[in-house]
Amino acid sequence: MYQDKTPLSLCQNSQVKFGTSGVRGPVSELTQERCCAFVEAFLRKLCQASNIVCIGQDLRPSSPTITLWISECARQLGYTVWDCGSLATPSLAHYSMAHQVPAIMVTGSHIPYDRNGIKFYLPSGEISKEDELSILNTQLNTFSKVSSDTTIEDHHDLALAFYRQRYQNAFTALDLSGKRVGVYQHSSVIRDQLTKILNAFGAETIPLGRTDAFVALDTEAVSKEDQIQANQWSREYKLDAIVSTDGDGDRPLIADEKGQWLRGDQVGMICCQYLKATHIVTPINSNTGLEALVPKATVIRTKIGSPYVLAAMKTVKPSEISVGYEANGGVLLGSHTEGLTALPTRDAVLPILILLAHLSHQPLSSVIRALPKRYTSSERLQDITVSESQSTISYLSGDQHWPPLLAKIYTDQTVSISTLDTQDGARVWLSNNDILHIRASGNANELRIYIESNNPTYSETLCTHTKQAISSLFLTKHWCIINHLSI
Repeated sequence: MYQDKTPLSLCQNSQVKFGTSGVRGPVSELTQERCCAFVEAFLRKLCQASNIVCIGQDLRPSSPTITLWISECARQLGYTVWDCGSLATPSLAHYSMAHQVPAIMVTGSHIPYDRNGIKFYLPSGEISKEDELSILNTQLNTFSKVSSDTTIEDHHDLALAFYRQRYQNAFTALDLSGKRVGVYQHSSVIRDQLTKILNAFGAETIPLGRTDAFVALDTEAVSKEDQIQANQWSREYKLDAIVSTDGDGDRPLIADEKGQWLRGDQVGMICCQYLKATHIVTPINSNTGLEALVPKATVIRTKIGSPYVLAAMKTVKPSEISVGYEANGGVLLGSHTEGLTALPTRDAVLPILILLAHLSHQPLSSVIRALPKRYTSSERLQDITVSESQSTISYLSGDQHWPPLLAKIYTDQTVSISTLDTQDGARVWLSNNDILHIRASGNANELRIYIESNNPTYSETLCTHTKQAISSLFLTKHWCIINHLSI
């Protein structure tokens, strides 16, 4: 089946690849052969010390089929499968790490429903970029098949209960009695579990927006429709907060009592302060107000993607309190703290509970107002091919190409570039203290746009103007110039 093949060679001429976190690709290209190739390489190359693997999935329509394929593949390789069913990615990771066994999660996270993916966990946590390369280049024909009588064991309820207990043990003083919390459920795999967790702390929960059809909720690019809906829900139900997550429950989405969605990096900053973090790791697109909020903490900034955040967190001494977070709101706990064991993967429940813990003495809007006055916004240009993204980023990596673009964005003032950072895309810090950051998505055919400024309303407007200016680059005349210059 795999004679002289590697996962990398099997995915040539396809869109299936490792993204910012896990394998991603169109469902039509995530064939049984390719999915099983990744699973075999992972288990045989990186998990030889174990004969058990935990497998979970999200609620995408394609996830059950892929889960069936990889479960049978694992059995044929001699592994007992602990079927954890439909559950949040951090719940699966927490369960597998506690039992010191590897795990595989079938999820596309927040990307469109016609795409999906697979995430891999070692007993120590999420795999690294080096592990990804090892998987991609593993020669599959070097392994012999195992005739096995291994079974599939149902661990769904055990994994869910174990995750709930984690937070009941950690937040013993949390009392949400009298608080009304809307749970925007949509098609999130954690929607029922999250409701149970909040109810256990005394909150009155109001289910909102539940759907059987899959919704690709991106916590970094909240739609105007979702913002309007949150405002309406807040008024209608007199809510203290609204909480939600993306499809696989590792990125939170939180709104204050007015129905205003909070930025993910604001949430991360508040969590670092709450946890008294001594070492903080976050990507370069996260709000720069962090350094002002926690001036005594050591801050490390990385490329975008949880593997890069995790790699930097591993350099921190065990005696320090290490916390990582991303602009999508996901929080990673790199060290044991009071009541909490380390969970080095993105988690949505931890930041949700930390934010709700503030309700005992002030509304969430007041918590946000107390943060340093730096404001971020983000947008995306969809249906941009990989080659188009590469050409655009290559073009913008030269500071001589920015002045015409800046003239379109800033029609009322003249700005210049103070610094240009090409660590991850093209990120410019301007003379007026604004930051514009353009990069290719690692998970979908999109260009991501990140903005930071000193004014919240201006930040949103600037984001819109930047999106329009970047869009203009794809007009025929300019596109010919960009392609020529990037060759």
